[in-house]
Amino acid sequence: MRKKGVFSLVAAGLLASSLSVGAVKAEGNEYELSKKSIEGQIEKPLNKGIIDSRTFNQLEKEVKGSQSYLTKSLNKMGVMSSAAASDEEYLLEKEYNDTFNTANSTSYDKPTIGQLLPLYDVDFHKVVVPVNGILLVAGAANSYAIDLAYAAVQKDFVENDKLVYLGSEYEDGVEYQAYQAKGGTYYVGVFDNDNDYYDDNTEEDLYALATAFVDNVAPNKPTVNKVDNNDKVVTGKGESGATITVKNGNTVVGSAKAASNGNFTVNMAVQKAGTKLIITAKDKAGNVSASVSVTVVDVVAPSKPTVNKVDNNDKVVTGKAEVNSTVTVKNGNTVLGTGKTPSNGSFSVTIPVQRPGAKLTITAKDGAGNVSSAASVTVGDVIAPSKPTVNKVDNNDKAVTGKAEFNSTITVKSGNTVLGTGKTPSSGSFSVTIPVQKAGAKLTITAKDGAGNVSSAATIVVVKH
Repeated sequence: MRKKGVFSLVAAGLLASSLSVGAVKAEGNEYELSKKSIEGQIEKPLNKGIIDSRTFNQLEKEVKGSQSYLTKSLNKMGVMSSAAASDEEYLLEKEYNDTFNTANSTSYDKPTIGQLLPLYDVDFHKVVVPVNGILLVAGAANSYAIDLAYAAVQKDFVENDKLVYLGSEYEDGVEYQAYQAKGGTYYVGVFDNDNDYYDDNTEEDLYALATAFVDNVAPNKPTVNKVDNNDKVVTGKGESGATITVKNGNTVVGSAKAASNGNFTVNMAVQKAGTKLIITAKDKAGNVSASVSVTVVDVVAPSKPTVNKVDNNDKVVTGKAEVNSTVTVKNGNTVLGTGKTPSNGSFSVTIPVQRPGAKLTITAKDGAGNVSSAASVTVGDVIAPSKPTVNKVDNNDKAVTGKAEFNSTITVKSGNTVLGTGKTPSSGSFSVTIPVQKAGAKLTITAKDGAGNVSSAATIVVVKH
């Protein structure tokens, strides 16, 4: 037989107004199944820490406190008073409750008081477990006439991993049982274990039950959407009502509660690309999920490079761009060269010498493949035209002719005196009108391009016609 838990209650007629013993139907089959299920539990002590002291004390208070609840709710005649009905500090068993379908509902806030009459009476009390966690049941009787036996079971005594008996503890007349339960509805079956020997129960012989729930199951690891270096929020899905915390190392960058559908949005400051964020979910009971990590993705393109002057004598393009970016130099759609920016951001890209006036475009691409807007530079002209070639000039000529760089300006001088200027057409041939010069006069001829570069001077002596 199980240990008899005893608590002192008012002796006479406690449940007379609430329980109709005559209406109770003894169900032999339910009794035997309940007995078999309850006695099938392995007697084992609870591991330390399963019931915390606060929960333990509350259950003890509810079971043992039933005496004071009942005492103040009864008048001198031992009949429930109107005050008792409004007090609602405990629940009274209501027959017929001998089957799963007729089970009484329990409350985590109030103890239940019941009788086990007539012989082979079995009572069922329904308890709802809100989420995965530990279901605790405490019970005691006020009389040695009741050898109180009870256990939490699934409907129709189904056995699986939804409800796992963890053990029990007996202290000072009260038995405490613990079950690891998944969210759902369960039943506490109660019977008098000494019915096999004799029926000595009276209406004064009562039992009390109290239930509690402890959420000891951590939430599932949250699922987190992609985070980039442009985002000011972290979004995803977690346990409903859980507090989602986002950390960068040991620093909390933001937290928020998951909505009823599990969706969450945590505000935070924009994080650098490559930063590793750690996200956890903590439920209302303080259980913390395993962490999930997400690396901040780089979606922000580098800034437009700054480019130094490039001329038609240069074999490199230099400037500044984002560190570790790849700099590409193009002429139209033709890639002239690429190079990597070192830690100081300066770059130098080798290219073939370009013609003056060529428009080069320069972009920077970071490691994530983001490409900057293009900087452009026009190749400057720093190379002077070649020295013109000049035809013979005599003292009868009114023009100086020859060949020079296309589009250059030809200047003819006698000493420091400019005799005439002219433009070379696309053929490069030029003809510059001058006054007739005396035989023996020395003329200098130069070509100046559009960038202002002046060739070295060609010299001729005016000959006699």
